Amino acid sequence: GRIRLDDAHQPILRRDTIGAMVAHSSTEFADAVRAHPLERLALDQAQLELLGSPLLAESLLVIGESHGARETPAVLYTVMCALDLRTIALEWSHEEMDAVVQSFLRSGSFDFDALWALPPSAEFFCGDGRITAGHFTLLERLRREQRLDCVILFDRLDPDPAPDDWRVRDREMAERLLSEWGGRGAALAAVGAFHARHDEPGTMAHELARHAEVRCAAIHFA
Repeated sequence: GRIRLDDAHQPILRRDTIGAMVAHSSTEFADAVRAHPLERLALDQAQLELLGSPLLAESLLVIGESHGARETPAVLYTVMCALDLRTIALEWSHEEMDAVVQSFLRSGSFDFDALWALPPSAEFFCGDGRITAGHFTLLERLRREQRLDCVILFDRLDPDPAPDDWRVRDREMAERLLSEWGGRGAALAAVGAFHARHDEPGTMAHELARHAEVRCAAIHFA
C-alpha cells in the first residue's frame, strides 16, 4: 500500500486491513510478535516532505490511528525510519506497562510472562486495539536496528469513578507526554484518531500544541 502523509483529517494510509488476534498465553503472544509482518511501506516523497518539514529538534508528530488496524505498526515503522525519529510515545497505561517496556529498552527482550501476570482487568488485556502484537514487533525491530532511544507510555488507568468530562483524560495524557519527553529531540506519538485532532479544543493534540511545536496526521483505512 501507499501512504499519504497529510493533515490530521486526511488519510495517510488507505487500505482495509482491520483484523484481530487472540492469544491465550504469554507463549502464544510472543509467537504472534515474532510472526507479525513488518515491512516499510511506500511513501509519497512530496507528502513525506510536507509532514517532515515542520519537525524541528523539539517538536512532536502526533499520528491518529484507528485502534486494531493490523498495518498500523508498519505505518509507524515507515514514518519513524523515513523521518529518522528515535522516540516513540504510545497510548498505553504507564502504571501497568512502563516497567516492562523500560526493561525491554535496556535489555532488548520483553518479559511477556510479566505482562501476562497482570490482572484480567489490566489494559493489556482490554482488546481495544491500542496494544497489539504488532506494536511489540515494531518496538523490537526499531531497537534491533538501533533506531530507538526512548519509549514513552502516556496513558493512565481510569480513576474510579471516571470523570464525566473526556477532556480530563486528554489533558492528563498530554501532561504525561510533555513531562516524559521534555523536548528532547523530535518524537512520534501514536494515539486514537480523535485525540490527534488539533482543531478540537480539549483534545490531547490541542493541549500539546499549547506547549510545544506539534504536527498532526491521521491514518485512515478505506
